[in-house]
Amino acid sequence: MQTLTQTPSLMLGLLAIAAVLISGVISDIRLKRREPDDRPPVSHQYLKTGLSLWLLCATCLACWHFANLPFTDLGLQATTGSGGVLAWILAGAAILYGLYSLVTTALDRTARSKLRVQLAEAEGFDLLRPRRVSEHLGFQALSVTAGVTEEVVFRGFLMATLALAMPLWAAAVASMSLFILAHAYQGVSGMLRILPITVLMTTVVWLGGSLWPAIIIHILADALAGCLVALTDAHERVDQVMAENAGEDGSAALPA
Repeated sequence: MQTLTQTPSLMLGLLAIAAVLISGVISDIRLKRREPDDRPPVSHQYLKTGLSLWLLCATCLACWHFANLPFTDLGLQATTGSGGVLAWILAGAAILYGLYSLVTTALDRTARSKLRVQLAEAEGFDLLRPRRVSEHLGFQALSVTAGVTEEVVFRGFLMATLALAMPLWAAAVASMSLFILAHAYQGVSGMLRILPITVLMTTVVWLGGSLWPAIIIHILADALAGCLVALTDAHERVDQVMAENAGEDGSAALPA
């Protein structure tokens, strides 16, 4: 079995991940310091982020290939055994919960109002928030990009590479930590908010030995966020009118 020090191409891949993480954090800090009207369109951010993710993913795959290691060790294979079945059950449960949240938001004005407040208070989300139709399409495309590339990079290449130098559980914790750090633009509250799904995606990879359930969860989670934004924005004016009418007849006095 190869060790990390015996595979310089893997070290190169780790350096590439570190470089992208550091440059991303610096870029996000600079962007947050600019006035909203002085920032580039979010579509530019989608394109920039998407290109950097695909390039990093390709670099990691190339580094793994030059290390003469099988891609199955990255999780690019079907799930196996009872662990694989459990991984897909967890993925299915996550999907059903996401659909439930979407339907609830679509049908419940109170849920939309609460979500609208949460989105307004979410640190850093304005850097990526879609508002126009073209931006929503770009956001959905970025959801697919992030779901595929980030899983390959963090729960594939990074975890498998670190596992050559440390126990698998430690490699999993390290990969989760760096994945959360990559979302530092969302602030501490945002990083804590993505912790549960980060643990879930790592768990399904660990159980099933495959990235595919985690990729599907990741894509749908990001896509769901875009759909929820679209729902709250599309109903904003109607919800305001309904809230005003409710206030007039006194029904709004009841706590939500």
